[in-house]
Amino acid sequence: MTRIGRGRAKSTAAAGALLAGLLGGFLAAPSTAAAAGSGDARALDRCDRVWVKNVYGYKATFFGKGPVYSDGPGGKMTLTKIRAGELGTSISGTVGVSVKAAVVEAKAEVSAGVQAKATWTSSHSYEREIRRGKYGNVQYGVKGHTAKVEKYLTLPDCRKSQRKTGTVKLANKRQGFRYWETNS
Repeated sequence: MTRIGRGRAKSTAAAGALLAGLLGGFLAAPSTAAAAGSGDARALDRCDRVWVKNVYGYKATFFGKGPVYSDGPGGKMTLTKIRAGELGTSISGTVGVSVKAAVVEAKAEVSAGVQAKATWTSSHSYEREIRRGKYGNVQYGVKGHTAKVEKYLTLPDCRKSQRKTGTVKLANKRQGFRYWETNS
C-alpha cells in the first residue's frame, strides 16, 4: 500500500473533492487552512475534510470470456465463429465507489477506451500457425486493466478515516483473440 505524503495528500484531497463533488459525495466542510487564519504556518499543511474516491495501481490485462479453443500439436488453427457476448467493468468489495466513478477516473488516468461494458457480435474468425510439437490455445475477450479502488474521509491532519478498499476490473473498447501455446 502506498502512503501519501502531506504535499501529495493536499492535491489528492483536492482531486478527490472535485470528483466527489461531481458525483454527489462531497461533504460541505470549510477548509481547515482557511478557518485557522494566517497566523499559524502549520495550518497551511492541513487537509480539508472530504470524501476521496481513488483508483490506482493500474495493470494491463486480458479478460477472457467464453470457451478456450485448443488445437495441435502443430499445424494450423482456424476458428470461424464464436458466440456473441459482453463483459462489464466490475468492482469487488463494499468500497462505496460506483462503476461510473471508476470508469471516469480510469479514462482520465490510463485510457480513453475504458468503458462500463464491452459487447461483441458472433461474426469473428481467427487463424494461426501452431509451432511444431506445441498446442495452440485461443480465447476471445477484452483488453483492459485491473486496479485498486478506495474510498476514505480525509481528516484535518491529513490522515485517512473510514477507509474501504476493493479491486476493479476495467473493460476496454479494445477486444479480440488472445493466443498462447502449451506443451500439452
